[in-house]
Amino acid sequence: MKYKEGYVGTRKECIGFMGELFTKLFKGQLTVEDVQVEIPEDKELDYKVKYENDEMEGQLAVKISWMNAEIEEEEEPEEQEEEED
Repeated sequence: MKYKEGYVGTRKECIGFMGELFTKLFKGQLTVEDVQVEIPEDKELDYKVKYENDEMEGQLAVKISWMNAEIEEEEEPEEQEEEED
């Protein structure tokens, strides 16, 4: 499931929000659309910071991701050899 919340505000409001967000995350109290955010302790985490800024727009994104299920590799079908007469 995907959950998302969006906000609009000043730089000062955004920085205050980010501080509160990370405080809640560290305390295990962060929710998104009333769903508790749970970052697993037993999985390898992939985390990234992305920054873009050009004449049209700017963007800063922080992303944390992990795999919940192992991806099983499909076995290649065995090639059937045709016998010649």
